[in-house]
Amino acid sequence: MKLRSKLILSLTTVIIIMGLFQSLFFQTRIEKIFENYLSESDEMKVEMLKQAVTSYYSSTGSLEGVDQILENSNRMNMNMGNMMGHIGGTIEITILDASGEIVVDTTTKNMEDNNSSVTEPLVIKGETVGTFIAYPVKSDSVSRLEQQFVQSVNVAILLGFLVAVLLSLIIGLFLSKKITKPLTQLVSGIEQVSKGKINFRVSIDSKDEFRQLGDAFNKMTQTLERTEHIRKSLVADVAHELRTPLAIIGAKLESIQAGALEATEEVILNVSDEVYRLSRLVNDLQQLSLAESHALTLNKKRTEINNFMESILSQFQWFADEKDIRLHFNKSSTDIFIEIDRDRMTQVVVNLFGNALRYTPKNGKVTVNVRVEGESVVLSFQDTGPGIAEQKLPFIFERFYRVDASRKRDEGGAGLGLSIAKGFVEVHGGEIKVRSKKGEGTQFEVSLPKQDDFISKSNEKKNNLGN
Repeated sequence: MKLRSKLILSLTTVIIIMGLFQSLFFQTRIEKIFENYLSESDEMKVEMLKQAVTSYYSSTGSLEGVDQILENSNRMNMNMGNMMGHIGGTIEITILDASGEIVVDTTTKNMEDNNSSVTEPLVIKGETVGTFIAYPVKSDSVSRLEQQFVQSVNVAILLGFLVAVLLSLIIGLFLSKKITKPLTQLVSGIEQVSKGKINFRVSIDSKDEFRQLGDAFNKMTQTLERTEHIRKSLVADVAHELRTPLAIIGAKLESIQAGALEATEEVILNVSDEVYRLSRLVNDLQQLSLAESHALTLNKKRTEINNFMESILSQFQWFADEKDIRLHFNKSSTDIFIEIDRDRMTQVVVNLFGNALRYTPKNGKVTVNVRVEGESVVLSFQDTGPGIAEQKLPFIFERFYRVDASRKRDEGGAGLGLSIAKGFVEVHGGEIKVRSKKGEGTQFEVSLPKQDDFISKSNEKKNNLGN
């Protein structure tokens, strides 16, 4: 059964159950209220008849002839009830004197079995002069009126119930259509994506959870589309990166085999360089895959980060001098110890610092900072290069992505440096960020978790010696 049918069926079932419950409840309740009304009316009539008997005895000193008074009072009560819109039956009376003898008896047969009879003593000035027994009798007209009233109420409830069912069907159709429409769109979208049409998007107009679900679906398809694009680009880029060195190696070997090229030391070195480039590319891809899948094994050691950074940066001093680039290394005021894999983090620093030097023009400046922010140690690399366009920033950590697509591969590498740096940093539990504006340079920041005892023991020894 479809969801739309289930919604309509559920709503109709609820209305039917509520209608039946209300019908039984109201019918019972109305009958009870009607009975209470008749009972109160009878009690009022009985009290008036009793008062008439008491007044008669007070004025005559006897109960003889009180039947005429009762008949007149009963008739008067009925006339007044009719005038005021009251309904009810007659009141049958039995009066006993002080000795228990019947003085007045207007009852018919079997009145003694009437459960609604009222028996009260007649007390005049503190003296019991007799007993007053009343038997309310419901007339046929009252019974018919009661039945007609209950029937009219049942008809009203039935009509209201039918109207409610009709409205529930109309509202159910409207709501089910409104609810199932976005679901139908999503199901259609899922079917399209399953067929490979990952560029399919849904458009949901509602402003509820379905809108959020539709937005999530669109984001998912965008991610799938982007992932598929990356996958195709990755295959193409890997094939391209492998094709060039393999073509060079194959051409040189064919030339040597054909005798057109002599296998000199220079030729062999050129072939070895291409083999090394292939090996490095394959190794980089392997390391990147391990890092992204968090399967990379780390050999962490306690390392003082200021000395670690200084030892790496000093190796690039010649390159900076060659381009007349000013290097500024701002160390932390205290020694900072963190647990890192030195080989992996060396590659991260080399990639980021090497890029900063490579893209900084002559007479430029590169600044490296080491500082502590909260629970992290931050390494920042700031250059004064041409900067990166804002629309390209989200993609710079992707495999084989180059900001300058026209740059030669032997100058700019395979485009894996930043991807590897990001993977290695994340494996260490850290984060890498980039900030850049076109024409204002670029800044990379690497955040690594610090240890609680990041102040060096050497500083503690110095303090102890000073004391």
